[in-house]
Amino acid sequence: MTRAYKTAVFALVALLAAAGFYGYAPALLTSPDYRILVGELPSVGNTTAKTGGPYSLYGNTSQVASSAITGGRYSVTSGALNAVRPAQPDVSAAHVFPNPCNARYGCNGVTFTRLTLNATIFIYTVSGELVRRIDKAGNIDSTGWDLRNESGVRVASGLYIFFVKAESSSRKGKIVIIR
Repeated sequence: MTRAYKTAVFALVALLAAAGFYGYAPALLTSPDYRILVGELPSVGNTTAKTGGPYSLYGNTSQVASSAITGGRYSVTSGALNAVRPAQPDVSAAHVFPNPCNARYGCNGVTFTRLTLNATIFIYTVSGELVRRIDKAGNIDSTGWDLRNESGVRVASGLYIFFVKAESSSRKGKIVIIR
């Protein structure tokens, strides 16, 4: 393949990923040294391209094909990455990301992670008014918040307090929303 052809194919794949044609939230991780198309299935979709910096992918791969691409300090094997962490035994390490959530950089929701099988998340204003209650049940450790209150209206910029309650533990923290 010529370099121009590879570049055109990559541009087409990136365009399709950015447009969300895969039915879930695809993203593109890039740097001067590599380009990785990642199909992610988060609770809150984010189809913006992620660029630069160090990236880590955690999980298991399932072999889909027998071919592999290797070279330099990397090895790419055709496969599917299962990056779903199972539910945690308690919520002592629960946290939210991205935090702060800045709409200028494409943030349209946050994910609560390191949760138990069943957990309830309460989100409050700093004055103590309940903004949203999220009930999480399932065998993965995370759930999302679309930055909307109980009435479905987007919340304003500001500082919010979250309280995660599980069967035998609880955790509280802060979320910063920037519009």
